[in-house]
Amino acid sequence: MKEQEFFEKLKEALNNNYLYDSYDWSDDPKEVDNLEDYLRIIKQERALEKDLVNAEMNRLNTYQNFIDYLADKSIGNTENIIEEFNNCTYVNFEGYKKVTKEVKDNDIYLIFQINDTTFKAKWQESDNYAVWQTCGYIGDDYSGYMLFPTYTKDEYFVLYYQC
Repeated sequence: MKEQEFFEKLKEALNNNYLYDSYDWSDDPKEVDNLEDYLRIIKQERALEKDLVNAEMNRLNTYQNFIDYLADKSIGNTENIIEEFNNCTYVNFEGYKKVTKEVKDNDIYLIFQINDTTFKAKWQESDNYAVWQTCGYIGDDYSGYMLFPTYTKDEYFVLYYQC
């Protein structure tokens, strides 16, 4: 079977005609007309599907751990954690992390590690959590880590967030 015949049979079997992306608004998208490009697009599509499944699994894991923390390990006021959890566009559970506390100029800082990077989060006493935050390039987006206390000494529930 020739490559073009195989390509036509594959298109028929998958019942999908892919189009080339057009970056010029005046051009109409053109149908993919060769096996190599068709397979490349299928591979990209599968990778995207896998990324979406992984993101959904991370989201569900984060919600489960969040509920477990609220039910079993949270200390003090939990209104702020619920509010902050809902205010962010993306939240991911990073785990329960051990911290080292440091006092500097009457402020408390929690020093913790994510992978091989060390962070220093400032304790927000009135909110009952610590925050390490960075702003995006434009300045209207930000991300960081929130650390919430548990009953275990020097162990904190850590969320990564993007807003």
